Amino acid sequence: MSFASLVSEHLAGLSPAEARVAMFMADHPHSVGHLSAARLAEAADASDATVIRTVRKLGFDGLAALREALAAELSLSGRLEASLGNGRQVGTMRLIGERADAVRALPGRIVEDSLLKAVDIASKAKRVCVVGFGPGGFLAGYAAHQFRRAGIPATAMTATGQGFADELSRLTEGDAVVAMAYDRTREVDVLLDQAVTFAIPVIQLTEDALTADPRATVVLGAGRGEPTHSPTHATTIIVLESLVLAVAARHAKRADRATKLLSDLRGRLTGSQNPGSIADVDTPTTGR
Repeated sequence: MSFASLVSEHLAGLSPAEARVAMFMADHPHSVGHLSAARLAEAADASDATVIRTVRKLGFDGLAALREALAAELSLSGRLEASLGNGRQVGTMRLIGERADAVRALPGRIVEDSLLKAVDIASKAKRVCVVGFGPGGFLAGYAAHQFRRAGIPATAMTATGQGFADELSRLTEGDAVVAMAYDRTREVDVLLDQAVTFAIPVIQLTEDALTADPRATVVLGAGRGEPTHSPTHATTIIVLESLVLAVAARHAKRADRATKLLSDLRGRLTGSQNPGSIADVDTPTTGR
């Protein structure tokens, strides 16, 4: 049984305060793994004692046991099993619907003031460094490519382990970092320390404000869809593309020059005498 189902089953037997705690944990399972009982209580508008009492009423010996169970449910295998319906025939339209739901929920997850602050940071940067690991590395490369197409100097930082040291060593004053940091890794930890040391602003894309790192300058809670199902990167791509377009709009002349140059070079490479108008050229969102 999933944790959300467990909460639903026990909800009628919980006090109002306990129900708030239980529902908060069901809605924010990623936060349970690293928030203390005191922080969980604060977030759910309850007391520490209520958190512990709720955990026990749900059938766990303590917070550590609950965290262990949630870790298994939120693992890659656990999320995949949930997405596939525990062995039942997969409904493709259901899977599309889940991802569409994540996209529709995005405007409610992103705080507009935070987004505007992120645009300000990236607009003022001499260079935008987009950081991502694993699948996020491909998105980092894509976002950096789109920034450059808009005439904005950008690079992708995707190495892991000691290889990440080479990329970190090239961070310099005037840079801004866009970091896809949904999980707490050693690379993210060292990146944020380095950014603080050199006063480099960091825009963190993560699950929500509760999983944000306090060292980040601004946090965009893009999320990755239903937390107990296989993650979707659709929301992350939308946030990245929107950020690119908003920054490009702040530097319209520079973006126009970059677009004209791209059009000219394409025409020369194809030998065309009339390479086409600016309207024929990809905007920063097409990636053709």
